[in-house]
Amino acid sequence: MDSIVTLDVSALEPPQPMHKICQTLTTLQPGQLLHVEHRRKPVPLFAILAQQQFDYRHSEVSAGKHYIWIWRQGDKSAYDSLMRNFDETDWT
Repeated sequence: MDSIVTLDVSALEPPQPMHKICQTLTTLQPGQLLHVEHRRKPVPLFAILAQQQFDYRHSEVSAGKHYIWIWRQGDKSAYDSLMRNFDETDWT
C-alpha cells in the first residue's frame, strides 16, 4: 500500500473536484496521506474536512496551482509521511 495517494482535480469543473476528493477520502486507509493538486484554494472543503475529522495543510504553489495534503486526525504515520516528503515551509 502506498502511503501517499495523489489526486489531480485541477482540470475538473465544479463541483467535480469536491466530489472526487470526498470520494477518495472514503477509501483513505490508516497511514495514508492524500495529496491533492487543485487550481484554486478549496475553502469549502476545509470545513468539511474538520467536520469529518481530517487534518490538512494547504499550499499555493503558484497562481492557479494549489496543493492540499489530507490525513485522518491523529494518524501519526500519515503525518510523519507528510513531514518526510514535503517541505513544511511551503504550506499555509
